[in-house]
Amino acid sequence: MNEQKVQITAEPQARPDQCLFRFDRTLYPGTFYSSDSAWASEWAPFAAGVLAIDGIRGVRIRNSELLITMSEKPDDWRDMARAVGTATREFLESDTPLFKEDAFESQAGDDLLRQLAQEVVDTKLNPGLASHGGFVEIVDSDGGDLFLNMGGGCQGCSSATATMSQGVEVAIRDAVPGIGKIVDATNHAVGANPYM
Repeated sequence: MNEQKVQITAEPQARPDQCLFRFDRTLYPGTFYSSDSAWASEWAPFAAGVLAIDGIRGVRIRNSELLITMSEKPDDWRDMARAVGTATREFLESDTPLFKEDAFESQAGDDLLRQLAQEVVDTKLNPGLASHGGFVEIVDSDGGDLFLNMGGGCQGCSSATATMSQGVEVAIRDAVPGIGKIVDATNHAVGANPYM
């Protein structure tokens, strides 16, 4: 049993159906996504516990963060934050592994497609975009469709459309042919420091 109390902060996001939870420890050294509660209950008990909370349709775990996506915006995020905080704190304080061995190899369907696309983002796209002070992130998926945000120097950059269609989309489609639509969900009008 972990004797140190887990510290968590909740931050509702610009998208009204998402909330980001930051933890005082690394949850997973990379990015993991699941919307399949049946798969998660067998392979990813931490994600299964979060997905079991009424109204949550997807979870993204990245380093020390948990992003939840709801089926619809809750009336009051404080109630949802308490439910997620309680479930995740109890799980983490139990010292149970977040994932079973071979969990990632067992993913299938749309979650597998998103996970493979995430690998492209992490290993091929973001290292190059970082040279311009930018990055891209998958913020949501619907079936095989991906919704991406560009940030840093990419948000508001005059070349963002070309980067998305000729760079990001091509790299993801080459590596993961089963992906459906790729949608740029970025609000480029509020880019604070565009590269060009």
